[in-house]
Amino acid sequence: MLKFFFGILGLIFISFSYEFISYFIYLVFLGLGWLFMYNRNLVRLSFLGSDTLSWFIIILTFWIITLILLARHGYKVRNFFYQKFCFVLILILILLFLTFSSLDLLSFYIFFEGSLIPIYLLIVGWGYQPERLQAGIYLLLYTIFASLPLLISIFFIGNILGGFRFNLLNLDFTGRIWVNFWFFFSIFAFLVKLPAFYVHLWLPKAHVEAPVAGSMILAGVLLKLGCYGIMRLIGFFQGQVPFLIRILVSLGLLGGLAVRLICLRQVDLKSLIAYSSVRHIGLVLGGLGRWGLWGYRSCLYTCIAHGLCSSGLFFLSGVIYERTGSRRILINKGMLEIIPRMAFWWFIYCIGNIAAPVVLNLVGELGLLGRILRFRFFSLTLLMLFSFIGACYRLYLFSSIQHGMYYSGLRSLFDGLIREYLILFLHFFPLFFLILEVDFIRYCLNSLMKI
Repeated sequence: MLKFFFGILGLIFISFSYEFISYFIYLVFLGLGWLFMYNRNLVRLSFLGSDTLSWFIIILTFWIITLILLARHGYKVRNFFYQKFCFVLILILILLFLTFSSLDLLSFYIFFEGSLIPIYLLIVGWGYQPERLQAGIYLLLYTIFASLPLLISIFFIGNILGGFRFNLLNLDFTGRIWVNFWFFFSIFAFLVKLPAFYVHLWLPKAHVEAPVAGSMILAGVLLKLGCYGIMRLIGFFQGQVPFLIRILVSLGLLGGLAVRLICLRQVDLKSLIAYSSVRHIGLVLGGLGRWGLWGYRSCLYTCIAHGLCSSGLFFLSGVIYERTGSRRILINKGMLEIIPRMAFWWFIYCIGNIAAPVVLNLVGELGLLGRILRFRFFSLTLLMLFSFIGACYRLYLFSSIQHGMYYSGLRSLFDGLIREYLILFLHFFPLFFLILEVDFIRYCLNSLMKI
């Protein structure tokens, strides 16, 4: 099995010259993801495995990267380093696959940090503006600086338990105050990766300067690394960190409210969508702070729904940028007259992003709201402001782009392509139909929590 694994790694380098090898590796790892779900012992290395939580995020990773390969067909037409672009995408896929299927903390940390390299190459190599170099440095410095306490904590955990396996993470820390500080240093890297408020400044910069493919992979999968890490580690402490839990809930609520107000004054399309991601993470952080199955389930629903919805919004912003050459909201007005058929998809994703009915976002956010209200009923005021301001900036985004007088310097633009409609439909299809399978997801997670 190890020979097979290293053989796959060797094929990565051939993908520099042969594009079909990249697709072959993609299909191989897609098959491994499905085999992990149905027979976990059939394809298994000493440090790889899968459970319900990791399987759902692995499938989300494959789905988003498939849509990115469809979305970046223009690179192939213009011959804009398309083979190297495929190589970077497959490298991201492999590292994320290994991260989410790791069975121990140390290998999870190694692959977690390794996933920064290809996204940095994607931002610097295929970004639009010279500021992409600064965005790449922001990304590296924030994440590497925050991950050093996590590495120390992992070695400390390994010294206590005699191993790094996830199934060993089970100790009772009741009544020990110092555990609050240990827990904070353990999850600080994941708070940056989420990102939580105050350590979120790298995210809008990276989103704005990244290509559309980079924004899709950042919003769709890489931000879920933080949620996944906290969901794994918080079980180790069994919720026995009451002081820090209050801080996390307060940080999620107050930080999310501040980010909502920031969204209302954005003039860049991608920057507004990027800040809205921080808004969703604030709610997720508040729900995760109250450890329990309810918050655990709702966090997974929200992660999947946010990954699909935000990726679709970034793709829509890329469609407008390809036609007008600008991301400014003041220039991209009156699109209802110029590109009328795209207005439907803008409406669908904007209402989906505010957790309107018939999409999976609704189930996730309702569960998180209920969990936060169970913590403190007085947080109802903040949650009301959450929902109201969130609806305000989504309506501001939709009405600013679709209505008004279009810029006279714009020529007549062609409407959407079949490939673009296909990508948008494939983003929305899981959002709509997964809400019908919530009972199945809940059953799988109940089984996971019993284990």
